[in-house]
Order: sequence, then structure tokens, then C-alpha cells
Amino acid sequence: MLNQLTKLNESTVGNALLFNAFWFSACIGRDAFLPLTAALLLALLLCVKQRHATFLLASRIAVIGLLSDATLSHSGVYQFAGGDLLPIWLILLWAGFASIITRSLRFLNRNLGLAALFGAFGGPSSYFAGHRFGGVEFGYELMPTLLIIGFVWACLLPLFFFLARQLFNDMQAS
Repeated sequence: MLNQLTKLNESTVGNALLFNAFWFSACIGRDAFLPLTAALLLALLLCVKQRHATFLLASRIAVIGLLSDATLSHSGVYQFAGGDLLPIWLILLWAGFASIITRSLRFLNRNLGLAALFGAFGGPSSYFAGHRFGGVEFGYELMPTLLIIGFVWACLLPLFFFLARQLFNDMQAS
């Protein structure tokens, strides 16, 4: 079973499907689904061939992402449901996000400009979906909030690929 889950998670489509289930569990279920979210996170991070590098990347991305979210939350760009600066489900979400950098988003590694563009649209899309599901409230009007998030993610996503390149030698050849 573990080998099949690893094979699924190592594939582009399988990793994307597993991450989307994880994302929905974290963003829609939030605190009520924490056990499921934690189990899916373990699958994303443990069912990989390069476990050590995956853990290092997840910890680095989580710290950077959480500092970014804490800064934006503290500055009033958005607030998370329940008034928490950084809810537990969000902490798990950042750790799980690292799994798609080297798997289902690997194609963006070839061009960091494309990664920045993808971040500029993908980041705000994720937060907007989280907003629609009630996980995050925007402090400003919709468009300025999405533009701020887009700018932040246009910077973050290429940085995450840079960090992944340092840890995963095979990503440099992609």
C-alpha cells in the first residue's frame, strides 16, 4: 500500500490530486478536519523517494510562507477565520504545499519568469477560493487585496523553486 501511495504521489497527476484533497481538507474543513489534513500531509511528505530533502524543503517553504501570511495578516490585508494569526490548518497547508514544487508544479522550474507569472495568478486564486469557503476574510476591497497577494506570490514561487533546486539536484536538469 505504501509503495502504491508513493508511486501515486511521485507522479504529476497523482501529486496534484493528493494535494487538492489536502487543500480542500485544510481550507474547507479547517479545524474540524485537522486529523484528515494531518494524515494527507503525512502522505504528501512521507510517500516520496527523497524524504530528507522533501522535509527540508517543506520546513523552509513553511517558514517563509507563514512569515508572509503573518505579515499580511498583521497588516490587515486579510485575517483568518476565528481571528487566529496563523491557524493550525494553515501551518499544515504551507508544509504540504512544498510537495507540489518538486512534483506537480515541476514544469515551472524550467522558467522562473513563468513561475512568477503562475504565482501572480495562482496565489490570489487560492486565497480567493479560501475566502469564498470562509477560511480567510479580506481586509481591503477585493481587487487591491488580490493584487497584493499576487505580487507576494510572484516573488515567493520563484524563491521556492530556487530553494528546491538547492535540495534536489535532479530539478536543475529539468
